[in-house]
Amino acid sequence: MKKLPLLALATCLNVVAAPNSIVAIVNDELITYDAITITSNAKAAKLAAVNHQIDTLLQMDKVVQLGIEPNPLAVNNMLARVAQQNSLSLKQLQASSAFGRVMKDIKQKLSLNGLKKLINSKAKLLVTQAEIDQALKDNPAGANDLVKQIRIAQIAISTIDKADSLLQSEDELIKDFLTDLADKIKQGESFSAMAKLHSQDESYKNGGESGWLVSKRLPKEFTNVINELTPHEISKPFKVGNGWRLIKVIEQREVDQHLRNIKSALMRQKENTYFNNWTKKLRQDAYIEIFDHKL
Repeated sequence: MKKLPLLALATCLNVVAAPNSIVAIVNDELITYDAITITSNAKAAKLAAVNHQIDTLLQMDKVVQLGIEPNPLAVNNMLARVAQQNSLSLKQLQASSAFGRVMKDIKQKLSLNGLKKLINSKAKLLVTQAEIDQALKDNPAGANDLVKQIRIAQIAISTIDKADSLLQSEDELIKDFLTDLADKIKQGESFSAMAKLHSQDESYKNGGESGWLVSKRLPKEFTNVINELTPHEISKPFKVGNGWRLIKVIEQREVDQHLRNIKSALMRQKENTYFNNWTKKLRQDAYIEIFDHKL
């Protein structure tokens, strides 16, 4: 590999490591002692930390080359999570002295995740049936691994204009309104269209339809109604918390959760192995010098 001019700096490194001491060179970038995350004073742990930082630098160079940028919504969600974990509001976090570092760490983490997804997607990795069978043999399913799931459509109403009726409570008005909607749907109106027009739940964007839900995690009010419904039958209006619902069951299924977990674990293992090997290739093509006597 071609040696870069920065190698000349090695002659300056025969001193005890200080926070800004250079412990490695990666192409034309320097890694200082304070840039690595130390979890132990053991030399092996410090060397592992240096190698991790080298991999990160090489991967971030690829992030820049490929134009990978974190999704702004994902950045905001992670900022909100960090603020919550530290019992801060988002404004308080933004006003703190640590905000710049937090933002940099979040963007780097999301960018690296994006790089990993991109590289693995190009590899078109597959889990074979033989691999699944062997994993199931090594780790058999338990008795409770079958999970019941359900997809529903709903129209959810929590508030309604009471101006036209001062004699009825809001609950009565909402119940009557949903009853009228149920009658229209039974007469041929589209449930999806009614949900998009009237539902106050985020699912209105999908015509009220949910993704697959784990049946046992639904509120008792939902399960009581669902158990009485046949597929595509419209429920009567019922109250859940502070709002009212009109629902129908789209479909139900039983999923072998153990099998899904096995497949996911095998795929993660393949993705990690492939990406690690890809990163090793980056190292082979780079100029790297580690001054392990400084660790």
